[in-house]
Amino acid sequence: MTKPTALLLLLTISAALAQTGPSMDPVEKQEPSPMAGFAGLGKDRPADAKTEITATKEATFDNAANVAEFDGRVVVRDPQFTLTCDHLKVTLSKTRKGMEVAEAIGNVVIIQENTDKKTGKANNAIGRAETATYHPASGKVTLKGWPSVQQGMNNQVATEQSTVMVLNRNGASHTDGPSKTVIVETKEAGAAQ
Repeated sequence: MTKPTALLLLLTISAALAQTGPSMDPVEKQEPSPMAGFAGLGKDRPADAKTEITATKEATFDNAANVAEFDGRVVVRDPQFTLTCDHLKVTLSKTRKGMEVAEAIGNVVIIQENTDKKTGKANNAIGRAETATYHPASGKVTLKGWPSVQQGMNNQVATEQSTVMVLNRNGASHTDGPSKTVIVETKEAGAAQ
């Protein structure tokens, strides 16, 4: 890939990842669950936000198909999250003014740093799976292949490979298939002991 093509690719992907859209998902009106994590993914994105994608093996862009693919230890650094995986495929809209879908494949780890509104402390939400698919229009992240989500000390882990976890940008989540949830209750700072 030539340097001008790589630069164009990075600018195109940065603009594409910046797209957010209104959700048509009625589930988004639900209260966030204690295991949801990933609240706000794609919402209230700063206009000057920059996304950096690195790959150790290869980066390609197919103009006709509007598809960018990254191979080898892929790292996506964004102001709202960090994603690592073996392969990343980003499909842009036909107008290239936004992203239709992003698919992370192999050893997927998504980390979103959240701040607890009560304590002001950082509380990372970490999602792991064999694959993750992100649809910016709905704000949904779908984790497949032994998915797990950890938020603080709370964990939800698939107990079968076929379990699917769907996370919404408002903090709601849904799990299809067997899983185990562990919720750890901690005492509030300053509470009587």
